[in-house]
Amino acid sequence: MRTLNERALILAFTCMSFFLGTTEYIIVGLLPEISSSLGITLAAAGSLVSGFAIAYAVGTPILMVLLSRFSKRTAILGILALIVALNLVGAVSGSYLLLLAIRILTGVLCGTSLSISLSVLNEAVNRKNVGKSISWVLSGFSIANVLGVPIGTFVGQHLEWQAAFVLNSVIGIVVLVFVGLYIPSNLSKQKGSWSELAGLLTNYRIVLAFLIPVLGTAAVFSFYTYITPIIKNVMGLPLYSISLVLLLYGIAAIGSNWLGGRLASGNAVGKLRGVFLAQAVIYLVFSFAADIPAAGLLLLTAISLFSCVYNVTAQLNLVELAVEHSPASRDLASSLLPVGANIGIAIGSSIGGVVVTTFGVSHLSWTAAFLALIACLVTVGNYRLKKRTNRKPDAEAAKRTAVIH
Repeated sequence: MRTLNERALILAFTCMSFFLGTTEYIIVGLLPEISSSLGITLAAAGSLVSGFAIAYAVGTPILMVLLSRFSKRTAILGILALIVALNLVGAVSGSYLLLLAIRILTGVLCGTSLSISLSVLNEAVNRKNVGKSISWVLSGFSIANVLGVPIGTFVGQHLEWQAAFVLNSVIGIVVLVFVGLYIPSNLSKQKGSWSELAGLLTNYRIVLAFLIPVLGTAAVFSFYTYITPIIKNVMGLPLYSISLVLLLYGIAAIGSNWLGGRLASGNAVGKLRGVFLAQAVIYLVFSFAADIPAAGLLLLTAISLFSCVYNVTAQLNLVELAVEHSPASRDLASSLLPVGANIGIAIGSSIGGVVVTTFGVSHLSWTAAFLALIACLVTVGNYRLKKRTNRKPDAEAAKRTAVIH
């Protein structure tokens, strides 16, 4: 693939992840409006986030296997068209159950399209550029936080929340055309079977590595899912500032993806220990200083700056382990990060809902700090296991050399 086409493909997939991220996260800024419009509690509205994430996590690997008969190009374009259609249906839905069903279906489709796009990068992009290309594509979700969520929140607050869904559908149509122009037509069909999927999910090293994005994302989303009431009730900022604060959060998240790309070399898994520890400290400090405007905004920016750092390292580590276990499982392995992240979203938003209902919004930063510390401990376990495993070949090589001499 020529460099120009390679760059265009990466840009097209980045725009696609922006659309997918906006589809997933746009509802976060509109929870109070949806809660009021549908006559449900804030915690029930939060289940639209966790329901999406659970469907994403459970349905993605299953749909990946079911779509293995189709080419990756056909699968991605067909899925994007369905997501656009479901966004439009969501805009006219008038009941909580219908909206929840739409979110569940959309979650499965979003997870599958992103997973296939990551496997396309492994196939089509120059090997030395795969890590950087993944960081660019994943940054589309952060750009969604910068542009998609604040704009959707503004539109939903000043018109009706349904208008945000219509706007997102228009974005999806543009992205569908863009991806269709640049995704190669000679891609292989997906590789995947039920036995390979079962093998990945039962390998203890892969399961332990899988827990890094699960717990890292749970920490972030136990807090981020309820960021609108946090901004209003904990930080004490006025309603008109919410879109601007979300914009600041999203800009910092783009920087987080850039940092993640820089981190994903050398002893990357070892470096993640410090990342999660720093996250926990920042959340704890936020709990004491959030009501001081300047300090609260600075700490919220720091929270976002650390929110995505682990993604690229987790993705490359999972694919590396999966290929060692079963080389044919590379495509299925591409789904592990998105699946793990959305299990984390489901866990984090659900725990956050319980905390909000039981203790109040002000306790969410303590919850996030606790989950970040668990993520740190799991990362320590991964790092030690990786070092121990890498030592074995060196020890065997030394023994062979001693025998020869």
